[in-house]
Amino acid sequence: MRKKDVTVTISAADRLLETTTNPRHRQILENYRRHAILEVCGYWEPIFEADMTVEDPIYYYNVRGFAGDKAEGASAIKSIYKHLADSSGSVMVVENERLMVSDWGFASEALFKSYYRGFTLIEDGIEVPDPDGFYVLQQGYVMLWNYDDKARMIGEQVYENRALYDLQEIPEEDFITLEDARAQLMPLLRPLPVFDSVTNTQSPGQESFRVPA
Repeated sequence: MRKKDVTVTISAADRLLETTTNPRHRQILENYRRHAILEVCGYWEPIFEADMTVEDPIYYYNVRGFAGDKAEGASAIKSIYKHLADSSGSVMVVENERLMVSDWGFASEALFKSYYRGFTLIEDGIEVPDPDGFYVLQQGYVMLWNYDDKARMIGEQVYENRALYDLQEIPEEDFITLEDARAQLMPLLRPLPVFDSVTNTQSPGQESFRVPA
């Protein structure tokens, strides 16, 4: 079996960008697309740049594996992304995404397939038979992401459809590593356009992120 194509993660945003003409809606989709690439590749820091996210974001979630139901403020939310990146838990493939964008933000329904080593799952409280094994964790999410008047992300609401939960051990050759994700997705990263909320227009942006040496 061949490894899954990680670039499917941004395919729903790319398809919607082909038909969306409203500049504010396009800016929200470009923001989401960039956010997804950076998160999956473990480069979470640029997500919190001033043109991407508000100063004090807030996340609500009802998701297996996360303690509590809310994370508030940049510091708390950054710690979540850091944990995922440090454990390689950010490596995921988003499949069958249905996406709708509006002035307030977007709604999404999708299957998330995350790639973990057994010992990482055990550390997160999930029992697996082999700590050295390779696993794919499937979760069905419904998400609502809100954006401010400058088309910056205010926060996320993420809810899991637990009926779609599944955990499978897979052969090592099917396992997607962080290096695999970066090789496929980082060439697709592009500058976030500059959005003028007064005139509701976009102009080309310049790439502010450089891959660490």
